[in-house]
Amino acid sequence: MNAYRVSFPRVARAEGGKLITLRSTWAVLSVTAVITVGLAVAINANVYRRPGAEVSSGALTAQTFLGVDVVCLILGVFGILMITGEFGSGLIRATFAAVPRRVPVLLAKAVALVLVAFPATLAACIVAMIAGEALLPAGPPADIPVGALFGAAAAPVALALIGLGIGALVRHTAAAITVYVLTMLVLPAILQPALPEDLADDVVRYVPIAAAQAMYAVDTGNPFPMLAPGAAVLTVAAWTVLTLAAGAVMLRHRDP
Repeated sequence: MNAYRVSFPRVARAEGGKLITLRSTWAVLSVTAVITVGLAVAINANVYRRPGAEVSSGALTAQTFLGVDVVCLILGVFGILMITGEFGSGLIRATFAAVPRRVPVLLAKAVALVLVAFPATLAACIVAMIAGEALLPAGPPADIPVGALFGAAAAPVALALIGLGIGALVRHTAAAITVYVLTMLVLPAILQPALPEDLADDVVRYVPIAAAQAMYAVDTGNPFPMLAPGAAVLTVAAWTVLTLAAGAVMLRHRDP
């Protein structure tokens, strides 16, 4: 009977309930939507104001999703706070008392995060693309690359899961955010000049943020080599699983 009470679906529902009842959840998702759509409108309006601007689905997509990098940073921090906030407040003790097997708690948080965040990011990306198309100069509308659209919506959620794993691994909010920022922003910038030229591009493209960008990149003459979308999805998935697994191991072997 006790196993039934703490079955994974029940744990997932409990974590989902906690997530959707927090006002900060909706505030973060609203901010990310405003940034995604607002930057898409501002960038496309500025580009298409210039005479001779390129009018193609590739250029439109690249311009529309430039703001996704900012959303990746915000949702990554949000993923960290999903678990470090409970460690900081002490709520994690009550959670682990109700669910002694700790790994299902982390997995339930990951499921809740995906179910809540992905529809929001997808809706924001769709609206951003529609708004970008509306700003095109007179002419036939551009074809929307569906793969890039879903990639732009999924990339921030994947990085939020990586943030959740880092939060479980480190437990302290400030330290976890520092690790996340160093990994996502500083590491790629350092690796490029630090590695031999013939090795740098091959390594940097597999860094989480670079692989996430490749999920929604289009061929517009990008000077930096990027993974193909399929390889990018597999790479980001591997980083996500690795980080969550590391966080799960630490949860099992440390006291809250």
